[in-house]
Order: sequence, then C-alpha cells, then structure tokens
Amino acid sequence: MRLAVIGAGEMGHGIAELAALHGHEVAMRDVKQELLDRGMERIRWSLGKLVEKNQIRPEQRDEVLARIRVTTDLAQATRDAAIVIEAIFEDLDLKKRVFRELDRAAPKDAILASNTSALPITNMARATKRPHKVVGMHFFNPPMLMPLVEVIRADTTDDATLEAAVGLAKSLGKTVVVVKKDVPGFITTRVLGPYFEEAAWIHDTERVPIETIDAAMRFRAGFPMGPFELADQVGIDVLHHLIKNANRPVPRSVQTLIEEKKFGRKVDEGYYSYKGGRPTLRPEMGSGFDPIRILAPMINEAAELVALDVASPAEIDEAMRLGTAFPDGPLTMADKVGVDTVLSALRDHPRSKPAAILSEMVARGDLGAKSGKGFYQHRMEREMMAQGTLLIAKDPATHVATITINRADRLNTLTPEFFEDLDRALGELRADETVRCLMITGSGDRAFSAGADLTSFTEVSKAFKVWRSSRRSQEVFLRLANFPKPTVAAINGHCFGGGLELALACDFRIAARRVRLGQTEVNLGLVPGAGGSQRLVRILGQAKAKELVMLGSRLTADEAASLGLLTKAVENEAFAAEVRGFSERLAKQAPIAIRLAKVLLNRAIDTPIDASLEMEAMAFGLVTSSEDVFEGLQAFLEKREPKFKGE
Repeated sequence: MRLAVIGAGEMGHGIAELAALHGHEVAMRDVKQELLDRGMERIRWSLGKLVEKNQIRPEQRDEVLARIRVTTDLAQATRDAAIVIEAIFEDLDLKKRVFRELDRAAPKDAILASNTSALPITNMARATKRPHKVVGMHFFNPPMLMPLVEVIRADTTDDATLEAAVGLAKSLGKTVVVVKKDVPGFITTRVLGPYFEEAAWIHDTERVPIETIDAAMRFRAGFPMGPFELADQVGIDVLHHLIKNANRPVPRSVQTLIEEKKFGRKVDEGYYSYKGGRPTLRPEMGSGFDPIRILAPMINEAAELVALDVASPAEIDEAMRLGTAFPDGPLTMADKVGVDTVLSALRDHPRSKPAAILSEMVARGDLGAKSGKGFYQHRMEREMMAQGTLLIAKDPATHVATITINRADRLNTLTPEFFEDLDRALGELRADETVRCLMITGSGDRAFSAGADLTSFTEVSKAFKVWRSSRRSQEVFLRLANFPKPTVAAINGHCFGGGLELALACDFRIAARRVRLGQTEVNLGLVPGAGGSQRLVRILGQAKAKELVMLGSRLTADEAASLGLLTKAVENEAFAAEVRGFSERLAKQAPIAIRLAKVLLNRAIDTPIDASLEMEAMAFGLVTSSEDVFEGLQAFLEKREPKFKGE
C-alpha cells in the first residue's frame, strides 16, 4: 500500500519507519528540508539499532530506506496515496488547515487519518469535502515499540474507512482498539488525564510531597512511574498544552514550572532534578498516601466511557494496559478494590462527579470480585493471598492455582527473595490436594519476567557467592520442573533471561502474540545461570539452543512457537481465556495418572530406553489400582465427562 505521512517529527518519522518496515511505500512530507533530513537521520539510527540487535539484516535496512521518499511538496507526497496520516503538532486550528489542504491535494478516494491523542476527529473531517473518509489513528510514542493503535470513528466516518484504518494498523503489527465515538480524549488520554492532574492538585492544595505520591503509585498501585516522574518524562510543556487545549484549569505547580522553564527531563529539571539520574524512591515513602485517591477519578472516566458505549470494559482495559502501562486496566482494578470503594472515594470529590453507572452498579450489588459481578463476571470461590514477591490464587471450583510475580513496576524481574517465595509456595501448593494444575504469570501486561533484577545482586561480589545464588535458582526451578502437578507458564508479556528460564521449567508455555522471548544474557556479557543452557538443548536440540543463547536473539511469539519453544501463541485478546481454558482442562484430568505420566516424560530424555520402558510398565500397573481408572471407564461407557478424585 502507498502511504503519505505528513510531518517528520517525533511521531511522523516513527510512523513512516514502521510502515516501511512492514512493506508499505511511504512518502514523508514536512515544510522544511532540514526537518526531513532530521527525520531520516533518526530513521537510519533506529534501523541501525535493529541491525545491531540482529532483529533485521543489513539488506532489510536498505530495503526499508528505499521504500521511504521525502518531499516538501504536499501534492507530490499525496499523489498516489491510499491513506494519508497527518502527524503534526497538536493544535486543532493547524490540523484543520492541513486537512483542508490534504482534501485538495490527495486523490479523491484517499483516506485521511489524524494521529492525535485527544483532538476531535469530527472537526477535522468537517474541514474537508470527504468527511466520511476521515478517521483517527492514535499511535503511541515511540510508534516502533508501542503495541497499541487507537482507531477513532468520527461522527462522519463510514464503515469502509474504519475497516481500512483498522486493517492498516494490524498490518503494522499493532493491537487495535476501536473508539466507537469521537469523545474528548478518546480512551487512553481521557482515562490517563487524572493520573497526573489529580496528583498535581493534591500536591498543590494539600502539600502532599511529590515523593510520597509517586512512591505510593509505583510501589502500592503498580505503575511503572509515579505521576510526577511521568510528567517530567512526557514534558511539563506538553502536559500544559494538553490541559489548556482541554479547557481545564492548570494546576499552580505546573504553571510555576512553565514560567521557570523547567520542562522536565529534557532540560534536567522539572518536578525533580535529573542531574544525578532518576529520582530515588523507596516503598516506605508512599505508605501515608492511599492510591485510590488518584485511581478513583481514572476509573470514573473509564466507567463513563462504558456508559457512553465508546468501548467495552475489556477493550478499555486493554487500551490502558498497552498504551499507558496501567496495571491490570482501570475496570479490572475497580472490580478488585470494589466498585463501592471507588464510589465512596468519589463522593464529595472536588473535581470528579461520580459517573451514574457506578451508582447504578452499587445499587444493584454489582460490586466486583467480592460480589461475583462488576464490570466483569467473577468466580466467588477464588481465594487470593500475598506472599512476598508473589500473589497466589486458588480456585477450588476449577482446581487451578495461579502464582503471579507481583513486581510489575520492575518488569517482574527476579530477586533472591523471589526464589525463596517461590520455593515456599511450591511446597504449600504441592501439599494442597484441591490444586491439580499450577499456572505462573506476571503482573501487568508488559512483562512475564524480564529476567534477573541485577540491582538486587549488587552485594554479591565474590565468585562463590554468585555460584551459590545461581545454584539456588537452579534448585528452585528444578523443583518447579518436578512439581507433581502440571504447570503452565502464562507468558503475558516480554520474557527474557531468567524469565525464560522460569518458563522453561514449566510443562507448558502459552504466550500472547505481543510477547517477545529470548535467552539474552550474552548481550550483557553473561551466560544463563538458572538452567537455560540445559533446558533449551533438551527442548530445541543443541544447534538451535546455541543459536539462541550465543546470539541473544529476541523471538516473536510466533517464531518461538514454530521452533517448539512455546506450546502455542494466541491472539492478544484471546490470551486470558485460552490460558484459563487450557489450565482447567489439565486440572480435569486424573491426578494420579498425570503425576506418573509427568515423571515418565521428564525422565525419558536422560534414562536408557530399557529402564524407561520398565518404569512405564510399573507406572501402568500402579495406576490401574486407582479409583480414577474405574471412574474413567464408567464415564466412557456412560458417554459423560469423568469426575476424577485423585484416589
């Protein structure tokens, strides 16, 4: 497909590179040649990094560059374009003027799309004579890395235009969430708005220290950054512009920073000073602040979007997880903390009027997980408990237990404490006869586990201590590999280094398609230390294991599945249901037979065939004395599903 990208700046050059990387011919236009030159320089740098990391070959880089042409002439840029993507500064009057120019220059059947995070698409559409062929395509920064695109339907957008925009975004490897109505802020910008603004008002009016709020939102609520550090990262000037554009009052601290030209990290000064690096925050610093004070207004906005039929709860949560790293998603979080708790936090709130849908849900008793129904349906029997770095959930109704690595703010990296917590959890779950299948996953959607938390090993300086730490991780993962019940690694986010070694110790590995996986230690000058070099050989064979370890390759989920590294890769939106269904099917199997089968299969690789066959015959004889055998045979004859008891 031939595309035109209008604007070679922060977003424009990234969209152009992404499109060319996926085989599209791209014309990139800006008003000055020096802006185009700067954009192409950044594209070359980015592609060079992909070559360095062995993600593309040098000849592929050259092919991508050949698919991008640059021009300052709008008519020349849009001459053959099927879709034109505008990616200029966030100013509505300027965008409307550009859309009038595009309407005159582009082919009559071309689709005109705006990459905007909040500005109304309908206003741009009505500036043209083809309002039915105008749509919003909100890419996230950087477009090459961020997995989400919001596709926004203007009041005038027709079905064919919407379908084409969705198709283009998917062709670029993105997860698409369709915003069905052109509401202010769409989904992500609207829901994320209170994260910073509410924090700023609390800081300004109540003098709560920024460190207290940031630490609470990072360590207690699970966000990767607190609101003030995020504001510095985005740019105080950018946030100031967004607040003014939305006609909302500007918090005093924001205005002060603007006047002092302290725009954040890009000038080494904002809410924090960055001359010494990232702010140092500790979990105990946030103990005096309740995150619900900021979460409730965000959940309120998400609930209002449901009431307006802008998107479903699952779509809103997915957009927030992928676009803003919101842990779990706002509506999942509402169900966890209780819809009544959210509503209580919003009563008499000075800046957020509670959405009517929340009051209606509370009146009906739809309070979330504790009542069995909220924005989602829940099983009432689910028992959850925290254990150090882990969350452990047991569902007696399905006999599935779930261990969740509870370090989303650290990409679920593995610490020495994690291995002790996992060892204890395995012992407890092994003894629990109500548990017949164990699923392991990571909190949030960014990472299953990004590997070892290297900062937690800074005190390990002597070789024998490093060896001892490595051996401890191997012992715990060996215990997981020999766990007497089937284990499933639910790989919901990136899975590197020790994270992949954890997954390799499980019986089954199911990953969402957004995931990347790799045994990447060599890229840091290290080698696998928790069993990766050995288990990869047993799963993939020596040649492929050497390739993955020595190149430190990062595989897509589909690539990993094709090699046999994964049991399966599934669509992102189907991931949770697929993993849950797979685990529940395992849990329905005869526990004694499963336990014996697992032992036989685990030992098959390293045991001589004659000894293995003798073990199999003994296991076969042993299992025939169980009551489960009689139940299985009876169910077969009665053409019903067996109900095994593990006896």
